[in-house]
Amino acid sequence: MGGIHNEKETMQGLNNHLAAYLDRTDNDHFAADDFRVKYDTELANHQSVESDIHGLCKVTDDTNVTWLQLETEIKDLKEEPFFMKNHEEEVKGRQGHIASSGLTMELDVPKSQDLGKIMTDIQAQYNELTRKNPKVLDKYWF
Repeated sequence: MGGIHNEKETMQGLNNHLAAYLDRTDNDHFAADDFRVKYDTELANHQSVESDIHGLCKVTDDTNVTWLQLETEIKDLKEEPFFMKNHEEEVKGRQGHIASSGLTMELDVPKSQDLGKIMTDIQAQYNELTRKNPKVLDKYWF
């Protein structure tokens, strides 16, 4: 009996070891699944951040281009008063030259038409036609 009892204890011990091993294996599978979910989440976050960085690089490039354009415009605007002063002096010189040359200019502008008179004439022509040809008018309007 002692041998069977020993074998039972050995079998019980083996069963306990097997159960503990299976528990650890299940726990390892759960941990692996948990790490896989965490990895996928972190990968998605990483890709999102990379996409944001790429977008921000484009915004930075666009901002730099706009900055250069604005610097050029500022430079041009700073130079404009110099050109305006030269232009004003040139205009004053030409005005003085024209004034001293005795040049005169006259414009012939045609008279504007009186639309009220035109409408009155059209109304009179219409009334004359309706008086002369009432049958023709009835044919067109009725």
